[in-house]
Amino acid sequence: MARIPSGADTYKFIPEIWSTRVEEAIKSDLVCWDAIDSSWQTQLKKGDTLYIPKTNTVTATEITIGTKGSSLNPFNTAAVTLTVNQYYEAPVDIDYTTKFQTQAAMETYAVKEGSYAIAVAMDTYINTLFYSLGGYTTSAYGADGQTLTDDILLYMVETLDEAGVPRDGNRSLILDPSGLVDMLKIDKFISANYVALGAVTNGNVGKSPIYGCNVKVTNNLLAATTGAYGCLLHKRAIGAVAQIEKGWRKEYEDLHTTRYQSEALWGAVEVNDSFGIPFYTRKK
Repeated sequence: MARIPSGADTYKFIPEIWSTRVEEAIKSDLVCWDAIDSSWQTQLKKGDTLYIPKTNTVTATEITIGTKGSSLNPFNTAAVTLTVNQYYEAPVDIDYTTKFQTQAAMETYAVKEGSYAIAVAMDTYINTLFYSLGGYTTSAYGADGQTLTDDILLYMVETLDEAGVPRDGNRSLILDPSGLVDMLKIDKFISANYVALGAVTNGNVGKSPIYGCNVKVTNNLLAATTGAYGCLLHKRAIGAVAQIEKGWRKEYEDLHTTRYQSEALWGAVEVNDSFGIPFYTRKK
């Protein structure tokens, strides 16, 4: 008997299953989408393009008595264009015989795995924008495969400070496990005098008052040759919007199959170039 999905027999879903528990696939913590600005979503009503106006910095001038000052214009900066052009789906089909003969709640796992696949695609798209932030050349990232040191972290903090990036609690340091291990060797980061580290939950390591950022760890960074591209950024560095983010179920009775579909339509763009600085991690 043919099964949909194929492998339902071979991989022990049916008929000889000894436990109602199914061991789930290993999943990475996804942190990139949460670290950027997705507040534009409420402004997107129709169409696939969103224009984000920007102001420029004006400079005050000394008053000269008897002379009218020249008018300043903070509104002569080109808008940022955010195009909603990423449309992904993660469909899972389960045929009726498989669904009713298995002891496992396959529908639950179908929805969970499909939703996670979409979340990975969205998170991955965000972190592919990291390496172009700041307009830096590749050499400014440091060396591919480098150990993340206190000097590198302080350099990145200084770079953002000099660019006028706010220290308002919205900076995030996004790194991979190798970067986190490197940070755990920095005394000022782990010392009780500076930060209290607890269990890592959903990729959030905690806040670092000495570096002025939230520390987040993920396995889902864009790979370089030896390491990956991490980033220290303010949430206003990247803007994103998800126009569609949903799941649905549909019966195909003529095919004796149920489809569990997860899908999303989104877009993201670099909004403030100087609000982020990328770096290489030690491993990928």
